[in-house]
Amino acid sequence: MKIFEKDIQETFGCLLMHSVFLKDGRIRKGKIIDKNDIATMERSDIEKVQVGELEDDDIGENAASGLIAKAIATNQFSVSPTLSGKTNITSIADGLIEIDEGNVTKLNNLSPNIAVSTLNNHDVVYRGDHTVSVKIISFVISSSDLDKILNFLKKNKIIKLKKFKSMRFGVIYTIAKNEKLSLIEKTKKSIMSRISNYNSTIMDERVLPHDSASIKNNVVELLENNINCILLFLSTSITDVNDIVPTVIHDLGGKINSFGMPVDPGNLTLSGKINDVDIIVAAGSARSDSLNGFDWHLNCLHANIEVSQVMVNSLGVGGLLKDIDFAVKRKRVSKTIDTKKSNIAAVVLCAGESKRMGNRNKLLLKVAGKSLIKNYIDNISKSNVSEIVIVTGYQSIEIERELEGYDVKFIHNEKYREGMSTSLNTGINSLSKNINAAIICLPDMPMIGIYEINKLIEYYNPKIGNEICIATYNDQRGNPVLWDRKYFKKLMQIKGDKGGRYLLPKFLEQSVEVVLGEAVAFDVDNESSYKIINTKEM
Repeated sequence: MKIFEKDIQETFGCLLMHSVFLKDGRIRKGKIIDKNDIATMERSDIEKVQVGELEDDDIGENAASGLIAKAIATNQFSVSPTLSGKTNITSIADGLIEIDEGNVTKLNNLSPNIAVSTLNNHDVVYRGDHTVSVKIISFVISSSDLDKILNFLKKNKIIKLKKFKSMRFGVIYTIAKNEKLSLIEKTKKSIMSRISNYNSTIMDERVLPHDSASIKNNVVELLENNINCILLFLSTSITDVNDIVPTVIHDLGGKINSFGMPVDPGNLTLSGKINDVDIIVAAGSARSDSLNGFDWHLNCLHANIEVSQVMVNSLGVGGLLKDIDFAVKRKRVSKTIDTKKSNIAAVVLCAGESKRMGNRNKLLLKVAGKSLIKNYIDNISKSNVSEIVIVTGYQSIEIERELEGYDVKFIHNEKYREGMSTSLNTGINSLSKNINAAIICLPDMPMIGIYEINKLIEYYNPKIGNEICIATYNDQRGNPVLWDRKYFKKLMQIKGDKGGRYLLPKFLEQSVEVVLGEAVAFDVDNESSYKIINTKEM
């Protein structure tokens, strides 16, 4: 791409290299300048701007980013719409991600104009979590570089999702002479909580003396009980590969997969296998609810990842867990894996007339072959909301036809011409009685996906004062916003062409800001913004 400084009258059809700040608003960088832009800049006394002119070999950032993201994503992931050359790839299920770190490095070395970033290998992800970001650094990338990247991705995968599966456990607790049983009862509560987080079940629990014969006999019995894994919590941790439990595993024809971890706490964790049954012997520190190397083994186990000593030894960097926030470093798996939260609704306001789009209903406009409204509902229906209410008004028949087949509830707002508040009132009034909170959604925001919706739900906790969850980007409030049911009456009392944002300043102490990406700030409000999201070449 060639870059010039030009008089604004000469910039029609050029790419704006830097955002231009106007007397009222701004024109974003990366936009193809049209006649309206030139007139707007002229009224703001802008005389010259930096622009780019594409060369024959140039491919626009959005088109290139989208193609690369689709080449990376398998059917285990979804691809977000592209904006400003950035495309996010999100998980469609809960599990562990496997990242080929070598291939990620090779991919980023194929062009100075590409930046592919991922989560860590074997990170826990939830349905809707961002796992990979694809960013084109400049406004364009050469077609030769893009071809190299796409050909590489045809032959090499960089990410895989290992979905969590539920399992059946047998648990053995050994007790030494004079040891207090209260310690075992405390351990049972911690283990029950951990196991249920994966929708798994403890089928058999046994407390027995810490001696070789007792341990061996009980392991044999559990092996015959149709379980997937035996967990052992010993009165004293294993201290050597020839200790009691490793010897029992070998005597029964099993093998040791790993012993010892460069993870603290959890150094003395052992993993093995007897026939098809996994064996995990926890370190004594795993009796606590705190983050532990034992949790890493449970994650791998439920994701059906075979553990080796080499894998365990690679955990040293980042393995010092003692002073790391539990909630940050160990993402707890939902107790209802792949199911929806039972008490959060989405109220989607679809009644507007899209007057700034001329005679077209913007919700029916296509982006990447799918209408804005269908794209929006497709995304939020995969999130953790339990109920989706679609408030229609203008062209209600067309909207309902477009969403045929989706599990949504339609409610028509006959007063939609009187402003947004009437749609808000109609939607809130139609919610099921068991709904505890509602997310007010504006479907002209095509970047909103599972991740943004689930993050708002994750932060919702009225017990600690998080009654209103506000999506933000760059310190600016965006949409959507989640409201606890205690505010439903106040929302329904708003009049005119106003939404819930009108109430926010009154309840800041009951609110929490949820920092998200550009998705919560970008909407298709006019022809210019529609071109940004829908452009094929840029």
